[in-house]
Amino acid sequence: MKVVQFGLTYSPNLGDGIIADCLTYGLKARQPGTEVVQVDISARTSRGEVIIRNRELILNILDRLPMAIRHRLALWKLGAVIDKVEGDWRIAAQADLAVIGGGQIFSDANLNFPVKLSRAAGVLAEAGTPTAVYAVGVSKNWSAKGTQLFRAVLGTNLRLVGIRDEGSRVAWTDQMQGGPAAEITLDPGLLAAACYGTSDSQPKAVGLCITDFGLLAHHADSSVAGAGAGAVGFYVDIAASLAVLGHRTTLFCNGAAEDLALMQKVAAAPKLATFLASRQVTIAPNVKTPTALARQISEFEAVIAHRLHACIVAYSYGRPVVGLGWDQKLESFFDMIGSQDFFSSDAALDGQTVAKLAVDALHQGLDPDLHQKTLEKAWGGIDRLLACAVNPTA
Repeated sequence: MKVVQFGLTYSPNLGDGIIADCLTYGLKARQPGTEVVQVDISARTSRGEVIIRNRELILNILDRLPMAIRHRLALWKLGAVIDKVEGDWRIAAQADLAVIGGGQIFSDANLNFPVKLSRAAGVLAEAGTPTAVYAVGVSKNWSAKGTQLFRAVLGTNLRLVGIRDEGSRVAWTDQMQGGPAAEITLDPGLLAAACYGTSDSQPKAVGLCITDFGLLAHHADSSVAGAGAGAVGFYVDIAASLAVLGHRTTLFCNGAAEDLALMQKVAAAPKLATFLASRQVTIAPNVKTPTALARQISEFEAVIAHRLHACIVAYSYGRPVVGLGWDQKLESFFDMIGSQDFFSSDAALDGQTVAKLAVDALHQGLDPDLHQKTLEKAWGGIDRLLACAVNPTA
């Protein structure tokens, strides 16, 4: 059987690559011999490939333009990018099953994902391939034009709409208004521990995931936790506070260039100099693959992050997590795993409070029964997805 996934395989945010890897792993584990072809809807064909340069500057400029102009620019620029790869997409679409997902791809920031997914849907509709929307996040921010473009998915041979959390399911139902009823299918990243294997190292430090606040604000549907202190000051205070409480901290990031640049600024802060010298605070190597990121996270005793997939991977490995909000998807995940007390989207949140949350999370640990049931539900979603490739009349 051949399965094609339209997702974000080669995104600079390695969390998206983890989704693709774990989906492939799950499909092959449940259906040995399955061939999985991954198509990056941003038209990347390899890791590290840059399609649009100066991304942060361009996003800042776009956010200041009237919506009509932003939409015209997106249709022109993104359409031209996809034109170059659409022939390859048509070849890939000749499959037994097409998967659209996962990640927060049903989100409308300047028509970015609406344009890409409408073009992917057109290719799949033309091929008549059985199609499943799977484990996607959905933001309640669709413009009228974005909604029109997203609705192209309904023109495919659509057999499943699988949404990764309840908030996203409501957002899909309210905005799409058509097609199969949305079901909950959990994020494939929950299979990370099975996909990548465990480390022999004993966890010794809290992993502090550094994320550029500007990127978060561009997509945010709520306040960015810690924004009141500024990104550098916020992360510095967390690391310093953990050191004072007797815990080692390792700074790491999910791979985006903006995140890496911010991590370097945090590490250069004078307040951390003493802690860096004593190795109470360390800086993780800059990883370049989803495998390396997942294994890096597996070696932490707990994780603090704005990035959803830093939290998901840590949870897969049975590590306590502290979530720093900016988008509904973080809050939904922490609700699902019963860790609401270790999540905050308060812009006034300070580093000392976050450090205390991490220590409390370590002391409390995870609910082992809920952890096991959550992973089993993620596997159940893979089974539900594979069933979509079967002709219902067979």
